Amino acid sequence: MNTAMRYAAVALLSAAAAWAVPPAAPTFQELMDPEMFPHPQRGLKVESAAEDGEKVRIRTTGAEILIDSPRGAILFMQRISHARPLAMMRFGVALQGVKVTHSGSGFAMVTCEQPKLTIRVNGDSLFMLQMHEAFEVALDRKFVPRWNASFKTNHLIADEWGAFGLYCSDTTLNDKYDAYAKTVAQYPLPADAVLWVAVCPPKPYEWLRSLHDNVIWHWSKESAYPSDDTLREWKGKGNIVLLQSEMMLWKDWNLDFVPRDEAEFARVRKTLRKQNMRMMVYTSPAYFLKGTALESKAINTFEGFKDWPPATVTGENMEIFLDAIKRMVKQYKPDGLYFDGQYTQNPAALYALARRAREIVGEMGLLEWHSTLALGDGLCYLPQADAYVDIILRGEGQTNLYSNADYLRYFVSGYNINNCVGVVCDNAPPGLTPQLARDGLAVNARFHLLAGAAADESAMQVWRDDYLAKLEMSMRQDVDRQMDARQESAPAKAAAASLDEQTLKAPPQWGAPSLVLDFDTMPIAQPVFSPTNPDAFETTDGLLRIHAHAHTYAFLRVPMQSESSGFVILLRQTTDVGMSWGPGAMMRWTDGGAVRVGIRSDGMVQADVLGKQYVGGVYAANQWAYLRARWTGTQGVIERSSDGTNYDRLWTFEHGGALNRPPMELLVGKVPFSGQAQDYGEPGPVGMCDIDFVQVYGK
Repeated sequence: MNTAMRYAAVALLSAAAAWAVPPAAPTFQELMDPEMFPHPQRGLKVESAAEDGEKVRIRTTGAEILIDSPRGAILFMQRISHARPLAMMRFGVALQGVKVTHSGSGFAMVTCEQPKLTIRVNGDSLFMLQMHEAFEVALDRKFVPRWNASFKTNHLIADEWGAFGLYCSDTTLNDKYDAYAKTVAQYPLPADAVLWVAVCPPKPYEWLRSLHDNVIWHWSKESAYPSDDTLREWKGKGNIVLLQSEMMLWKDWNLDFVPRDEAEFARVRKTLRKQNMRMMVYTSPAYFLKGTALESKAINTFEGFKDWPPATVTGENMEIFLDAIKRMVKQYKPDGLYFDGQYTQNPAALYALARRAREIVGEMGLLEWHSTLALGDGLCYLPQADAYVDIILRGEGQTNLYSNADYLRYFVSGYNINNCVGVVCDNAPPGLTPQLARDGLAVNARFHLLAGAAADESAMQVWRDDYLAKLEMSMRQDVDRQMDARQESAPAKAAAASLDEQTLKAPPQWGAPSLVLDFDTMPIAQPVFSPTNPDAFETTDGLLRIHAHAHTYAFLRVPMQSESSGFVILLRQTTDVGMSWGPGAMMRWTDGGAVRVGIRSDGMVQADVLGKQYVGGVYAANQWAYLRARWTGTQGVIERSSDGTNYDRLWTFEHGGALNRPPMELLVGKVPFSGQAQDYGEPGPVGMCDIDFVQVYGK
């Protein structure tokens, strides 16, 4: 059964949930199948694919790809924004028996007899290499990067004018990645492995849409269906309404998309269309749990609500989800769909989801992705999936990163990378401010109008005067002028980033710590503890011992004033069974920024950096664990050791200078992920954990 047939079989059986073919996540290998996505979408085409002597030249909407057989190399060139070479793939041997086997507007296919391989190039400038024998390929960059992000063996390298991405089916390989080296990666590909090269941007930026399409974003715990009077008040403030109230909009938002009130759903749609406004509705591939092992975690009420259900991150539910939204779109006829979270662990599923969803909403339908986490737990993303999406909403809960120009420019805006309309998620205090509006527009990002803000005159004034009034075609020249100015600094920025990376690869060159908590006696600190833990702290044998309920807080607050470059903590879980309330240390800044490291009772290390959470890096249960957080001017790392000498890097993070100010305080103990004096709903059993020391190091 080929790939397309398997997908069709699953789709036909999904309504009955009778899995003759078990649901499974799409794979890189399946997407090589000529039956998969044979036709172009969104105007992204293969314009030509032809043999030219011993070379093959393929032109797509956004790329020119030259397969140079005698040289054993493939050159990837950008066509949109700036025509230039981006990257080169080297095989180290001549390619023999190269021929074009398919040339259509949707994709081109090329085969090679020696080494044995198949190449597929899609109209969206996604190059797909499948090796049929084990072989190592190297990737050289042809421009100086200003920014890069990674998720395992997947990487995105960009400057102001364009980018290229690398995505591999095997995430366990040692690809020797270094964005600032001439050879950025070397993939020892096993037989059957697939490697993608994404030439960016895959499509032109839609300037007119970005200036004239404005979304009013509605969310409520009471009703998903605004009154006609309210809808009429919104006319003139925006031309698209997003109904995002997941639990109030659908009867069972984790399992299907049937309106709680079909008459009200139809009324809202009718009223909006009378006003020449369009309607997008909430759906979520990530939180669609039907037919998965997580189905029992589905919730459909705020009564007794404690937390969101877990997400499906690899895409095994894709066919079931697509079947549900297809039925909903056909029956209830919204103008577009909003996807709350996608498949963060599987680029192949992410790509397939985008193309299949575009088929469902149609070429002119609206598709918005809320994608604060795109791939993995960092800032890596797949522009070729984004190419089929109109709007990408990023940054929920990331207010601390809004002052990082690179975060807004490369991850949120995506201008000259994915060329979607990149929107800053400003649904947390202080919302859209004049400064945030200026910073966003400077990097060509956009904003939604929160429905509540539409009734608040001060918020509306910011929206009207600092945002809408600036959305004129003349801003295109201003944006590009600023891009060109920043481009001139690319070599200096790359040199500084490369130095930061080399510094973080080496052991820290620290002198004596600026602060030591060794717990021979109780330090001068403010004890902060839950009412459930009245006798939380004691010092014994040079340890801080904490007796507390598992999911409650109990920590010491130590004031700080001098700039820091990192800290180390030695701790053990013992009998404490806390997870996000497990023992650790957190450094906090006055603007709300924070870096926390700690351990959990599931054997995992947890870090919380500037609002982003990382979980992984197992440690030996009930054994002492050394955890270290350290940073340079723009980057940082979280590391773990069992002996205090040899450290393994767990995570790399970007802070864009946010940590280069004196911190406000250090929290030590059972510090919640948020750093707040707040318990979880269920306190859990009483347990014990120990902290031997905390050492803080100066700039």
